[in-house]
Amino acid sequence: MKFITAQSHCASTADAAQEIISDLLEHTASLPSLLLVYFSALHSSEILQNRLSLAFPDVPMLGCSSCRAVQTGQDEGAPVAVAAFYDTRGAYGVAGSMEPDAHQLLKEAMRRCDRPGELPHMVLLHASPGLEETLLAQIDAELGHSVPVIGGSAADEAVQGQWQLCWSDGAMGEGAALAVLYPDCELVFQFHSGYMPTRNHAVVTEAEGREVISLDGRPAADLYQEWLGISLPNGPILRETTLAPLARVVGAMYEVPYYKLSHPESITKRRGLRLFTRIEQGETLWLMQGSAEGLLQRSLLAARVEPAYGMPSSLEPFGALVVFCAGCRLALSERLDELSLQFRQRLGGIPYVMPFTFGEQGRLPQGEITHGNLMISSVIFCNGERLNDQ
Repeated sequence: MKFITAQSHCASTADAAQEIISDLLEHTASLPSLLLVYFSALHSSEILQNRLSLAFPDVPMLGCSSCRAVQTGQDEGAPVAVAAFYDTRGAYGVAGSMEPDAHQLLKEAMRRCDRPGELPHMVLLHASPGLEETLLAQIDAELGHSVPVIGGSAADEAVQGQWQLCWSDGAMGEGAALAVLYPDCELVFQFHSGYMPTRNHAVVTEAEGREVISLDGRPAADLYQEWLGISLPNGPILRETTLAPLARVVGAMYEVPYYKLSHPESITKRRGLRLFTRIEQGETLWLMQGSAEGLLQRSLLAARVEPAYGMPSSLEPFGALVVFCAGCRLALSERLDELSLQFRQRLGGIPYVMPFTFGEQGRLPQGEITHGNLMISSVIFCNGERLNDQ
C-alpha cells in the first residue's frame, strides 16, 4: 500500500488540478484507490472534482475546504493538496448528499466498494458546519461504538459561509460526504486538545441550537467577558477566544476528567454566545485556558509514533491524515513554519496531509463519538501487524 501527497500553489483551480494530476502520474500510472482533496475556499470544489474525476475515472474521492493553506510537510503549505491511496487489496467507498442522512450515506458507500453490511476499519466524515452532531449520532446508531470515526467540518477564510465539499459524484456548499475505509494496513488514531480547565464554570440556563443565551441566569457573553477580564463587543470574536474556549466534561479516566471543547465564534445582539457546537440547557460549561506553546506541544501528540506513546513497535508508519482546528492554526499563525517542521520530524518524514477545519470529530478515551472544537484528530497508516501482547 502507498500513500502519496501532491500539492499546488497555482492561483487557477484548473491549473492546480492539472499540476496535482501530473505529479501523481509521475509517481505511478496506476489509478489511486482513494483521493482525499483539501483546498482553500478561494478555490472551486466543482472544478477540482471535475478535473480529478476525468483524470482518474471511477476513483472514490472525498474533498473538503480548509481555512487557508493545507499542510503536507513539503513546505509552508499550499492552497490545494491531495492525498492518494494506492491499495490493491483494500476497499474504499464514498457517498455524499446536500440533505445527508448518515444511515443512507454509509449504506451507499459500503455498496460502492462491494462491502455491504461489513463494518469498516474507519469512517472519514466531512460536513458543513451545523450538521455534525446529528450525523455522528446516526453513524453510532448504524455502526455501534467500535468503529473509529475521524473528521473535520468544512472551513473558509473568515467564517463567511463559503466552505465547500466535494465527492465522487459532485460538489456542494452545504451537506456532507463520508468515506468508508477497509485498508490493507494498520491504523493508529489520536484525538487531542491543548487546554486545561480553570475554576470558572456555570450552568446553561437558556440555549437555542448553537447559541448559549444565558449562564447562571445572566447573559452568557457578559459572564464570559467577566471571566476573561476584557470587554467583548457584539459580533465576531473568533480570534479573541481561541485561547479561552468553553468545555463540557464528557467522562473520566483514572478519576481525571476529560472534556469536549466548544469555541465561541460570535456574540449575538441579545448578548448570547454563538459556538461551533450544539449546547443543551442544563449542561455545565467550564472556562478552559491555553497558550500558543501549549497548543503547539499538545498538537504534536497527534503525530507521536514512538512505542512510549502508544504506537506498537511492530508497526511502521507510511502516511498520515491530521485534521487540525482552524482556530488553533490562527493562534499559531506566527509559528506555522515551526509547526510544519516539528510534524515532519515527529512523523519521521512520511507524507501527511493536514487540513484546517471548523470542527473536529473523533472518539474520546472511552469510545464516545464527539464533535468538538480546537482539537486535532488524526489517523496514522502503518505497515506491519499488531502483536497480541501490545
